[in-house]
Amino acid sequence: MKKLFLMLTVVISTIMMVGCSGNSNETKNPPSESNTVTGEDDSIAKTPTSSGKKLVIGTMANALGLPVHQAEKAGYFKDAGLNVVIEIFATGAPINEAMAAGDLDIAVSGMASVYGLATGMYTYVGDGCITSAGQSIYARADSDIAKESGNSNSILGSAETVKGCSVLGPLSTTAHYQAIKYVESFGLTSEEFNMVSMDYAQAFQAFITGEGDLIATKPPYSSQLESDPAYVQVCDFNLISDSPIVDTIFAQNSVMEDRAGDVELFLECYYKACEDLVNDKDYRKDIALRWYVEEGITYTDADMDSEIEQQTYHTFETLLTDAYPFGSFMVDIGEFFVNQGMIDSDDYPNIEASLDSSFIGSIKERMDN
Repeated sequence: MKKLFLMLTVVISTIMMVGCSGNSNETKNPPSESNTVTGEDDSIAKTPTSSGKKLVIGTMANALGLPVHQAEKAGYFKDAGLNVVIEIFATGAPINEAMAAGDLDIAVSGMASVYGLATGMYTYVGDGCITSAGQSIYARADSDIAKESGNSNSILGSAETVKGCSVLGPLSTTAHYQAIKYVESFGLTSEEFNMVSMDYAQAFQAFITGEGDLIATKPPYSSQLESDPAYVQVCDFNLISDSPIVDTIFAQNSVMEDRAGDVELFLECYYKACEDLVNDKDYRKDIALRWYVEEGITYTDADMDSEIEQQTYHTFETLLTDAYPFGSFMVDIGEFFVNQGMIDSDDYPNIEASLDSSFIGSIKERMDN
């Protein structure tokens, strides 16, 4: 799976489209109903109709949420008749809280989504941003951890130097997952280190001022630490995982039931925006930098270049193909957290049951016709 991202980035604009019959996941909902038909054959998927009601989207101001921002800026939501409101969060945990409170209709979020999906309250409707690198753990260059040559996987540190260490980063996120996998690579358990819960920006500021032994972080903080000789990368996500990170798009079950057309239209706008970002890297760099600054996030040209190299998106060509099994990253992460005792084993089936590729199948069917 580690090689999967490289394959996707090479073929992302050229792979031939396939029908939704290539997807092995069962779907929970039929294609959205509408008054508009794209052809005379009744078997052809119908174009959904917007309800006109407010559709509240929760996401983050980073590569993960950039397609949502692009879809708004390009007018795709407006053209689709959607009344979209975008709410920005620092990490996935508060997005989960807002979803649980019913304040959001759809979330475009990261690995923390697995906890929400385990409740059975939501439906996983789309694969999001694909991350191949940049999710890393750093130590200070003069620390004992950084001085250890590491194990056979080129991970720096040792059981002796890592045991009892403090790692700065947000709980229940990719950072937390990576920290656990990092200590496990030395034969340690999750109980033998201390995860100090901070959001990414707070953790970065704390780490560079001397707090914590390690930091588990993501762009732009990882690229900033990488360029500073005072810090050393001790582990990259790809060294402890067999698959790239794939972010999530999930919706309230009530929205799926009452406003299925809105969900499908949102997905169509989202993936159209993804194509814009994949096909024109200069445009992606410009719109991302402008948005990040607006949201108060410090990003340099070098940070943006690293982000584009490390993170890409699914497009209509890569959705529901044999190259990437729909929703598999969430299923794998869910299994890991069950083994860690962080998700109840009785809740694990909810994650697999939440997967619904029917809307993407409907979109691709309409495009193919």
